[in-house]
Amino acid sequence: MFSNRHFREVVQTSCDLVGVVDSPRSKRGSTNPAMYPLQSFRDLAQQRGVPIFEPSTPNLPEFIAEIGAFNPDLFIAVGYTNILKSQILSIPRILAVNFHASLLPAYRGKHPVFWCLRNGEKWSGLSVHVMDAGIDTGDILYRVRVRVRKDDSVSRLYDRIMVESVKLVKRMIEDAENGSLRRRPQFKEGASYFSSVTKEDFRLDWSGDAEKLSRWVTISRGECYAYIAGQEVYFFDAEIERPENLSNPGEILNLGRTRGKIAVGNGALLLRHVKINNAEETTFPEFCRRMGYKEGDSVLV
Repeated sequence: MFSNRHFREVVQTSCDLVGVVDSPRSKRGSTNPAMYPLQSFRDLAQQRGVPIFEPSTPNLPEFIAEIGAFNPDLFIAVGYTNILKSQILSIPRILAVNFHASLLPAYRGKHPVFWCLRNGEKWSGLSVHVMDAGIDTGDILYRVRVRVRKDDSVSRLYDRIMVESVKLVKRMIEDAENGSLRRRPQFKEGASYFSSVTKEDFRLDWSGDAEKLSRWVTISRGECYAYIAGQEVYFFDAEIERPENLSNPGEILNLGRTRGKIAVGNGALLLRHVKINNAEETTFPEFCRRMGYKEGDSVLV
């Protein structure tokens, strides 16, 4: 996972790791469905006898006192979901830094890779920034840029961002030890903020743009859905097709053996694998035939 890879780099440096803070399980969340074959940072910390803390909020006075007793030089946050307020951020002697998976000041907030892909950006990346009272607003220390590919899913892009950014852990710690950290204020231009992802963000509207709908399905395979015949139908693939004549959005244009074609706002989508009510997997044509749909019918009825 995102924090696991970077944590492995921390324990391989010369720094003295005095504590690990994790979010309670109920507050953890990610738009990256991939599970990587890496030992979790909690397991690694336990093996090294490093204490693990899991406060409901890190800004409680008793937790601040407990952490402050370590007299740390650095706070390093990677994928941590709680907001740290000024009192706890003032504890480290040098800095509190955060690894944020976007090219700040763009995509501050939650799930930056998801929203970057969702909005069709051509570049993503990661920013290592100083933590301040704002949300992802502190001075930039380092950035890496990663080109977005046409077939990127959230997990694929996250993986490339991790590969490119994990080397910054060692560099940041060495620069902190040497007193050579260089801070650059964030630009005001291009700033944006995004929040939590909801189920409604994955709902497909057949009257929408073909390229946008295809991209949404590609970046979140098996999570985008539409209501058809009273069923929640989740889609794993959506290939764009540009017919000579446009049809009404939602009209079934073709039902083949393994894939079907449905009209959207400015074209059509070829659909193959689907999951019904987040359970049974089948093909789109098979589902349509089972529901009594034929070519020329509308799934909006």
